[in-house]
Amino acid sequence: MSDDLVTIITPATEFEANVLAIVLKDNGIEAFVFATPTIGIGVPLSGGTSGVPLQVARDDVERAKQILHENKRHSIDIDWEELSPEGSDEPYRPSMMHRFFKVLAIVVAIWMVGSFLVSIVVSIVNFVFAL
Repeated sequence: MSDDLVTIITPATEFEANVLAIVLKDNGIEAFVFATPTIGIGVPLSGGTSGVPLQVARDDVERAKQILHENKRHSIDIDWEELSPEGSDEPYRPSMMHRFFKVLAIVVAIWMVGSFLVSIVVSIVNFVFAL
């Protein structure tokens, strides 16, 4: 049995991916959901990936696709019009944030920390000379 994981479908939400993983697990196929951490307003921190990949072992791909296709007519939890069960034969590799945005995030973080430190120093100086 191959240990490589293959993405068979990428639902828009973690809920949908987990529902499909449960369907596969109920049919004897080990399925894995790799959710993307998000900040409070639902913006993914993955740097550009969209959707939540549902993966199975390479040897189970065809059977998993068949099970999902058969489950489609019984499902009320998933909007199947939004999904395309195509997937890829390549192992999942999340896309990385572009270098520009990484540098921009670092610059903004340094600016914020620097501003905070300057305000503390100014407050201390004002306090000392106010006495």
